[in-house]
Amino acid sequence: MSLAALTALWACAFSSGGYNFNIVGDNEVEIGRPNDTSEETGGYKDVIDVPSSVSYGGKTYTVVGIGERAFQYAEIVGMLTLPETYRYIGPWAFHSAYGTAVRLGANVDSLGVGAFAYNKLNNLLCNDDNPKYALIYSRDLPEGEAFVGGVLCTKDKQTIVAFPGAKKVNGSYVYNYAVPSIVKHIAPHAFHGAPYLRSITFHEGVEDIGEYACYECLQMTRVEIPGNTKMAYAAFAACETNLKTIILHEGVKEIPDYCFFDAEQCTSLQLPSTLERIGDHGLCFLENITSITLPENLQIIDGGAFSNCTRLANITFNDKCRYVGANCFMQCEALQRIDLNQVEVVDRLAFNGCTNLAEVKLDHVKALGRAPFFNCRSLTAIELPETLEYMDPVTFMRCTGLSELTLPASVTYVGGGTACGATALKEIKVAEGNTSYVTVDGVLYDKGFTTLVSIPGGWEANELVLPATVTLIDEQAGHWSRLTRLEAPGVKVLKQAAFAESSALAEVLLGAACDSIGNAVFNACTAIVKVTSLNTAPPKGGVFDDGVYSAATLYVPRGAVADYQADENWGRFANIVGIDVPSPSKLGDMNGDGNVDVEDVNLLVNLILESTTADQLAGNPDIDGSGSTDIGDVNALINLILAQ
Repeated sequence: MSLAALTALWACAFSSGGYNFNIVGDNEVEIGRPNDTSEETGGYKDVIDVPSSVSYGGKTYTVVGIGERAFQYAEIVGMLTLPETYRYIGPWAFHSAYGTAVRLGANVDSLGVGAFAYNKLNNLLCNDDNPKYALIYSRDLPEGEAFVGGVLCTKDKQTIVAFPGAKKVNGSYVYNYAVPSIVKHIAPHAFHGAPYLRSITFHEGVEDIGEYACYECLQMTRVEIPGNTKMAYAAFAACETNLKTIILHEGVKEIPDYCFFDAEQCTSLQLPSTLERIGDHGLCFLENITSITLPENLQIIDGGAFSNCTRLANITFNDKCRYVGANCFMQCEALQRIDLNQVEVVDRLAFNGCTNLAEVKLDHVKALGRAPFFNCRSLTAIELPETLEYMDPVTFMRCTGLSELTLPASVTYVGGGTACGATALKEIKVAEGNTSYVTVDGVLYDKGFTTLVSIPGGWEANELVLPATVTLIDEQAGHWSRLTRLEAPGVKVLKQAAFAESSALAEVLLGAACDSIGNAVFNACTAIVKVTSLNTAPPKGGVFDDGVYSAATLYVPRGAVADYQADENWGRFANIVGIDVPSPSKLGDMNGDGNVDVEDVNLLVNLILESTTADQLAGNPDIDGSGSTDIGDVNALINLILAQ
């Protein structure tokens, strides 16, 4: 039989005796999911026993296991004992099953992930001769130690594997469970979704608590972790309904990723001085925590660690923390001021949506990630320190209250759209001594005038004519700008969303060098009525809003009309008009000899020194497009010569 045919055979299923079966091997099947898998009505009902073999189509199969989610929502009546033929229980097999008990047979040696998650069983039992799993008995414990039976463990009785969610002692549910003194490990998903547990007492000998071990234990009110115990990913996540107290004792070094995610009722959080790292979303959605002092040894706060802690009004940083992760304080709406002390890196969107944040101290920061202050509407001014070297794009996007911004001399990289949408900011300033950036009329360029970096969101001019030296418009450089007209004669590339949502923009001129227009460059620029593209070949991109294609006129070189009409984007314009394009003079050619060289530099210097007049020059001396002729034009001309 071919492999394809064998795979098809194993994938098929049949029903017998009230169960569905999946073929998993030669003459072997597993119990599969019921036909109705809904929570309300699904699951096998009145389950008393399961078969060790089943006949179908004239063939007898050995039942070797329970498939994925096979007994999800099942009703177990009495003691369900798995026959000796059963070797495994699949992932989520008894998810939300309820009833009396499940007993593992002698040969079950594998439990899939979350096999007993959310169960409401009274007991989980195991044959004594099973080589992999066992139960803890009172005789295994020191005299006088409280004992709760029916908890599934590994054979050496050092690891709790699964807890019966509806366990009762003397007729009452077990609300508070003390981990037996001989147990050292809590397996992943061991208490997952236990519906009645209010607390678990972990003794000092518990070495680790596995992934999702107590996930969504909705009645849990208190978590207390000994100093010697390590927690894993999401160990106590989604205990959102009643968890009010979290105590981590001295010795705990890490809160893993998502460990206490969504403990929204928590009002008391005790962090030890030994804590060194808070992982991704480790304490996010603690909506009732109002104040946190970071422990003295904490060094790393990973992404989303405190996100959506909406009532967090005060947080005190120590002098060892150097890194604040992405989305770390996202939507912490109660934060009004923060001193980052010795922090050196603030990652992307770290304070996204902190709408009341009015004061930030960044005395030692070296790098700011993408949009760390996005939508911080109450931030009116910020002092960037001389330690700052690197700013990712859109640093102050949508900081609508920001009215003052000066880039320090130390900054060597600024991403596009630094101040896009900062509607109160009329100009970006650059500190004296900065060798990488310059502003003209408040608009930020790189020092060589080759890149338009950012138009401040409150820039009041309606028209922008870029210097011919500018070949790149960076991403979101003019996002949400107030421009009505853009002229970019030397630009080759416009990066993504460069002028998106500039709702007043009516005219756009792109020079002959323009060959690439990025995604969403003119998205939602619905007022555009005139577009001029002087490249004889249609630039890549050129995507405008649908209404622009029908309402605007596109002007292109006369001989290129057919090529534009054939292009998948530019061809959507209903009106394409050919025009004559004059040959431009060579930028920087002051003497008109067709070359750009040191003689042109001398002429430009003479003009500045007033030993030459502008009408004696063949070329435009305003090389950088600043509106005046000064040393900036000399630098721009030298850069042109060096770039040849």
